[in-house]
This record gives sequence, C-alpha cells and structure tokens, in this order.
Amino acid sequence: MSDACIYCIVRFAPFVETDEFANAGIVLSAPASRRMEYRLASENLERVNHFFGCAPVFAKALEIAQNELDAVRAMTTEAQESQIVNHFRFLTEPKESLIRFSPMRSILVENFDATLDELFGRYIDRQGMARDRREEVMVREIRTLFTEASIRSFRDDTLTGDLTKLHLPLVHRSEVVAAIKPLAFDQAEPSAILDHCDQWLMKFVRAEREGVIQLKNVLIAENDSPRHRKAVQIAKDSIQERGLQLVDYQATQKIAAFAKAYVQ
Repeated sequence: MSDACIYCIVRFAPFVETDEFANAGIVLSAPASRRMEYRLASENLERVNHFFGCAPVFAKALEIAQNELDAVRAMTTEAQESQIVNHFRFLTEPKESLIRFSPMRSILVENFDATLDELFGRYIDRQGMARDRREEVMVREIRTLFTEASIRSFRDDTLTGDLTKLHLPLVHRSEVVAAIKPLAFDQAEPSAILDHCDQWLMKFVRAEREGVIQLKNVLIAENDSPRHRKAVQIAKDSIQERGLQLVDYQATQKIAAFAKAYVQ
C-alpha cells in the first residue's frame, strides 16, 4: 500500500550574490506515520568542493543542516499530521542561508527507506542516470559479442513469482533459467556502490527463494572505476559469497563461455 509523503532537496548555497547552489541532501516525511528521515552528502563530496572551493564552509553547512533536521525529526514523532505538513512547508520557505531547501514536493511511497535512497541517488549522487546509461552500454556490448558468437538464446525478459518481478536484459530460458546482469560500480560515494550491489543481491536472493532462478546460474558482469577500491571489493565479495558468478565485463571469453554452457 502506498503512503502519501512529502520531500525536499537540501541545497548548499555559499554565495548569495550568484544565487548558485548544489544539491546536498534529501528530506523525506510521511506525515500520517509521523516519520521523517533525511540523508546528507559527505562533507568530502568532490563535486561540491571542486565547484565552490570552500570545503570547510561546506562541512560547517552540513553540520548546521543536521542540527536543524534532527530537531524537525524529533518534532515529527509527536506532532499531528497537519502540524507536520505545516512545519515542513515552513522548513522549505526561501531563506538567506548557507543551507536552503527546495519547494515541498509530493510523492507516493511503497517503501520509505528505498525511496529515500532512490531520491538521494537521483538528486545528490547524480550517478543514477549515468550508471544506468553505462549499464545499458555494457548490455549492448555483450549482445554484440553474442551475435558474433552466434549465441541467440539470451534475451530481455522478466522473471516473476508471487513476490518477484525481476527484469533482466539477458535471460536464457530452457530446462535451466540463467541470466547475465551487468553492474557498474562507478558511483561517487562508497556507500552508493554498496547500496547498488545490495539492491540487486536482494532481488536475486528473493527470486531464488521463490524458485524463479538459482543464484549459481546468474553471472554478474561488473565494471568499476579506480576510486573506492575498498567498497568495490566488498561488493564483489558479497556477490561471490552469495554464490553468484562474477567476471569483469571485459572478460568476453568468460562471458561467452558462461552463455554457451546453457545453450548447448
């Protein structure tokens, strides 16, 4: 069941004269449930510090935002629904401050925590669209590989169960269901890398529990950047510990060998 929620974007605006700002966090509230949570960027967010060149000021602004939002969150647990909405509206009114808030927005939410993560990824991490495009490129390259190798049984498909609806770009259906999922671990923050990994692992684990697919028949073709090596390694370890197969997506021979094992 969906809940009516409201949210706003936390903005860092150090220079009043230019009216420039950078997205620095997300605030999400479910007034009917008396719940409010927020997520702020790291004070080391390279995009913001590189653009404005004032890392100490950004760190202080985040501290100010955290104190203000903690107070709002405490109030939310005890207030009435109308009071929560009114206070949220007051929070988002235009102010001359290092920290500002976007106008209040409405959204229907099924999973509060997942929505907060999604909004953060969209507006602050800013890797969502780039990551999705990167993974689309990876899919196209694997499909080209399969065409050249005359592998034609892996197609875009959706695996379904009572609690599972798993859309994948490369699925083989025969006596055994197999799948290849490219994952790009090139997010700006280490936590975003782990979140992206965990979200897909959760989907595959749920699918296996419903008998939709076995994890041993899933190949993760991963691509990562030189940054955040620790987070990338933890993500890779998590994938292999769950029993999924893992290769670098540029290891074309291994990907082709995986696919041919099911085609033959």
